[in-house]
Amino acid sequence: MANDFVTEASLREPELGNAAKFQAALVPTVSELKKYRISKRESQEKFWGRFGVTQSSGSRFETGLAIPAPVALLLKLYVNGKLNDGDLLG
Repeated sequence: MANDFVTEASLREPELGNAAKFQAALVPTVSELKKYRISKRESQEKFWGRFGVTQSSGSRFETGLAIPAPVALLLKLYVNGKLNDGDLLG
């Protein structure tokens, strides 16, 4: 095998499944999302509503609950300026 050794980092961190790796690559960190929402001076209801997410779920996402991949993709595009409010139904 080409890579049959264990690194120190792999002992400290559990292996992520493909879905978790995909989401980790897409989503800004929890603190970045909350800071971004606050910098826009928006309530959780307004911010998360544009992505089809309830305020309650948005609050959970901001505290670390995994964000579903479709929402994560929309968030990444929105935060990076590829989508704007007119592109979303919130």
